[in-house]
Amino acid sequence: MGCCTSSPHSRRKYRDPADLDEVVVPLREFGNYRNGTTNLVPDDIDGLPSTHNYKNLASDPDTLLYEAEIDQGHAFRCCQPWIAVVCLPYFWVWAAARGLGQVLAGCTCDEVVCWLRKEYSTRNFFRVYPNRIEFNVPNMRIPFGFLGCGSWNADNIITNPFDRGAFGFRRVKSGVCSLLLCIYPVFGETLARQRCQCNGSLWSGGCSSWWCDEWCCDMMCCTYRYKGLADADETAFAAGIALQAYFEGRKITREEMNKCLDHYHDNISERTDPEGRKRDVCCEPFYIPLCSCLCCYEYVCHPHRNIPFDEEDPLCTPELVEVYDKYKELRDKQVENYKQFTGPVRKSTCCRALGCRRLFGRRGFFFCTEGCNDPDSSCCSKKAGDPAPPFRYKDIDDIIDASVVLRAVLGDPPLNVTYRGWQWDEVSNEFVLPPCKETNESLTNRSANIKSFRELRS
Repeated sequence: MGCCTSSPHSRRKYRDPADLDEVVVPLREFGNYRNGTTNLVPDDIDGLPSTHNYKNLASDPDTLLYEAEIDQGHAFRCCQPWIAVVCLPYFWVWAAARGLGQVLAGCTCDEVVCWLRKEYSTRNFFRVYPNRIEFNVPNMRIPFGFLGCGSWNADNIITNPFDRGAFGFRRVKSGVCSLLLCIYPVFGETLARQRCQCNGSLWSGGCSSWWCDEWCCDMMCCTYRYKGLADADETAFAAGIALQAYFEGRKITREEMNKCLDHYHDNISERTDPEGRKRDVCCEPFYIPLCSCLCCYEYVCHPHRNIPFDEEDPLCTPELVEVYDKYKELRDKQVENYKQFTGPVRKSTCCRALGCRRLFGRRGFFFCTEGCNDPDSSCCSKKAGDPAPPFRYKDIDDIIDASVVLRAVLGDPPLNVTYRGWQWDEVSNEFVLPPCKETNESLTNRSANIKSFRELRS
């Protein structure tokens, strides 16, 4: 009877934007869960409003907040070595069971030659809205794509709403087949959407709790992966901002998203300041050098493409010229970014390619080691009613999640949103738990502000 006890309609207690016009104002609290790379999940995640009930959302769901740049090397993803699996007899058994038409529809070999001519480059997109992610990866139409008649390809638009398995976003560093040899992003970077709340312990047990590393989630079924992005870090940040605004019930516009992105580029992004915001890795100053694979990125996956018609040819339309000019602009920009940052910084050593910041513990090379019978682990100091304990090691990404950026750039959240959590003390060089600010006086002021808000709306 488990299906009868898991009704989302029975658990949703948040109704209108910010919930300030309700008779009983529910308090949205954050702090029981540890923050991920981009987001801090609310304590009662199952109480959030449905993303399909538009009247209960703070922002207009049709507002386009962000559109990611697509890497032009995405057309060559069929050139990966693992494609050789098609030669195995087991593959043909699987193809026959699934249907040959569906298997051929996923074939992307024609994109290598016709990335521009068949509108693949202009129809691929990744878009962020206040309540969902939308992306499109066109597929070849069978048999029209082979015969050259009718529409060349079919759109495959997929929508991922925020109330269906969205707990944070991050760039996948390595270990997935969408990267060449599972390391090099020559076909574009990959973005992971966290499907579960595994930023805390896998099971409770005081000092015996183990903490989950994110790199294993990137390679397994805990994440949904979006491929072919030019800058997955920026895309993860933008998606995290939209997701956190949905968590808070905060209204957000395209202009406000642009302000948050400016803050990201000026204060957070490693790409804009590789030295000042350098993410540490465990092996430096000792390291194993790694090839950057720049030649493959520049000359194989991002070739020069010329218009196949003469200027006097009627088929050489202004629209076609614009598409090729746009490709040249994006190609030059992306190749330069790979030369200046991705190759010499992210793929310069084995540790940087793998993203390991330490040997043991969270974001380390080994899985689930922090907190295992360790008396120095932060889980031992947790008391009843306290927010989730801090991580043992301080990382720059722990203090710049979307909840922090929203408050720094756009101001305080709605009146009924409360954040509780550990903060880094620069004086003592350790995490401290600030005293709870919810005194009787603050609660009285909150009630007065809510009452004024209701009167203003009425």
